[in-house]
Amino acid sequence: MPESLQTRIWRETAVRQRLSSAVAVGATLLVLDGSIRYAAAVAAMAFCVWLAADAAQVAVGDYADHVVFGLLVFGFVAYTVAAAGPTWVVATGALLGCWFVIDGVQHLRHGITRDEVGISYAHDGGPVTGLLKALLVRLAEPFLL
Repeated sequence: MPESLQTRIWRETAVRQRLSSAVAVGATLLVLDGSIRYAAAVAAMAFCVWLAADAAQVAVGDYADHVVFGLLVFGFVAYTVAAAGPTWVVATGALLGCWFVIDGVQHLRHGITRDEVGISYAHDGGPVTGLLKALLVRLAEPFLL
């Protein structure tokens, strides 16, 4: 069955967006580091990770990309442990990876999509306290489902 024009345009636009984001990552690294090989390799890896996250999201459901990114963070933590990196990087990475995996699994388990998330990002208070409240609510969301 042929796909609709709207679906095809959306998919091609999403790939173009991911490609342009990867080019932006590569250009930034080229400016900061100066190595064309390193910039191209990281841009290609970023493009592949974003495509894998999008494919997981389509195949499994919304928030599957959080599980992919959480596992990617765990890979970085494992690399940091193997390279005898600082303890604070390992601990922070482990917490971040756990949060991403738990958030993705909880949303997938309960079947909640991004459109259904009922978190209001505008809280009472000033700019600093309102932002802090919104951040704390979002961080606690997977544990409250």
